[in-house]
Amino acid sequence: MRTTLTGPGWARAAAAVVGAILVAGCGGGSAVPPGAATPAAPAAPAPTAFGKEAVRADLAAATAAAGLPGETTPLSPTPPASPDPADPPATDRERARDEVEARMAACEVGWSSPNGPGSAQDRAGVRNRFHAALAGLVERGWKESRPVEEVPVGKGTMVMAQYKKQGWSLHARHVESGLLDMTTMTATEDACADGFTEAELDLLED
Repeated sequence: MRTTLTGPGWARAAAAVVGAILVAGCGGGSAVPPGAATPAAPAAPAPTAFGKEAVRADLAAATAAAGLPGETTPLSPTPPASPDPADPPATDRERARDEVEARMAACEVGWSSPNGPGSAQDRAGVRNRFHAALAGLVERGWKESRPVEEVPVGKGTMVMAQYKKQGWSLHARHVESGLLDMTTMTATEDACADGFTEAELDLLED
């Protein structure tokens, strides 16, 4: 026998079906009530500043992985030594240059590897390790800003390269002079270096 619901009985049955659908579709009653605030998403962690410690770590890791011996400069520059009383008094220009050099040192992180003169085979090995260190910097996010080039220097040569990363500029050089071979990498914070005038930078060229 078929039972037909009419009037109040039909309305109650329809309401029960709608309620069951809402419960099943909303996770058993976990729906946010109308007008309730939506839970806020967790805040994203603040980006880590790329500073001197991070630059120093990049230089140390890239050169160590390449087998290139050397060391980074201290993160806190050493104050200039007091002049020797036996030396002639410094000129105003020399004192100004020393002051600019001390300020610029606070903007930089350096790495160097002095090498005495060696055989052609030794030099080839050091040069290969230098290029491997440059490749290691690229792997760590440093972008080439100037292609690697080799130029004559006296009776030797100098290989130069420039890179940039997160507000820093890095200059890498490998010199083979016949008397003293040397590899250096100097990273300078762009914002810090921008605080120098042209006249102050000219002093550094002396």
